Amino acid sequence: MQVLKTETPNIADKIDQFEGSIFLNVGRQIQRISLKSIQYIKGYGDYMKVKCDNASHTVHITMKSLEETLPSSDFYRLHKSYIIRLDQIEKVTSSHVQIDDTHIPISRNCKQELLSLIPWIK
Repeated sequence: MQVLKTETPNIADKIDQFEGSIFLNVGRQIQRISLKSIQYIKGYGDYMKVKCDNASHTVHITMKSLEETLPSSDFYRLHKSYIIRLDQIEKVTSSHVQIDDTHIPISRNCKQELLSLIPWIK
């Protein structure tokens, strides 16, 4: 008997398949969240607050695991406790970025890389 091996699609393929969405454990359910709706993610130990356009979701997952799942072309971890969606940035100062009315700190090590990821005229 021959066992057929099939390749398991990677997470990027799965995200494409579900039209730019991920599924997260929110409470006792698995909820579909559009990547375009995510503004930022704030870490609280092993729990993450996923702030979307119209809602916030608290999920039990590590920051590292979530960071590895999200497409690096759209999301950036600018602090040990925050991942942001790059196209949501409204303002950058010497110590934080602003998304809506929220001020998110930038770690000193990440500022230059963040500035290289956004289109700005020097």
